[in-house]
Amino acid sequence: MSSVPKSRRKPHDFQTPTKLHKIRELITELAVNDFGYDKERLEEKIKRFEQSMTNIEPERKAAIVAKMRWKNESFFTKFVEKETDTLLDLARWAVFEFEMGNSIFPTGLARVAEFRERRKHLDAAIGWLHCMKQELQYIAETLPGDKNRYVPLSDEIEVLIDMVKGVRRSANRFMKKDSGKPKREN
Repeated sequence: MSSVPKSRRKPHDFQTPTKLHKIRELITELAVNDFGYDKERLEEKIKRFEQSMTNIEPERKAAIVAKMRWKNESFFTKFVEKETDTLLDLARWAVFEFEMGNSIFPTGLARVAEFRERRKHLDAAIGWLHCMKQELQYIAETLPGDKNRYVPLSDEIEVLIDMVKGVRRSANRFMKKDSGKPKREN
């Protein structure tokens, strides 16, 4: 048992891979549910718009409704498919980079080079996570629907970024070890 209360403990390195995989699962679940996009619900909204707009010219109203239907029937479907692929790739690459970086333990004469390689992979994982967050923001702005459904996932990604940064920071211990130089005796 630890003498530090659980609420004050810093996340452990082993929690980061688990959290990465959890984020990947959440993104997959969100993608399976088409990011909250509901084609039928939007069609009902279009019908209500069509019925309520009596003060607009019939030709202009027909053009607006046709554009809304085109977006609903073709654009949003293709958009969801492409964004699903993109987000899943971003999540995959974030996990790959983290695992590659976290598997490098700098030792011996190549310690500095290995440390740099480790750091490069962890930096790439952080970059992929930032890209993932940005992509979620874009999806939320583009698709019709509740924007708040993305907030918890975005917050989880932010926590994960901090955790990966913590793993990266803890890697500094590899450089503090004996540098291989003979010690001076006094």
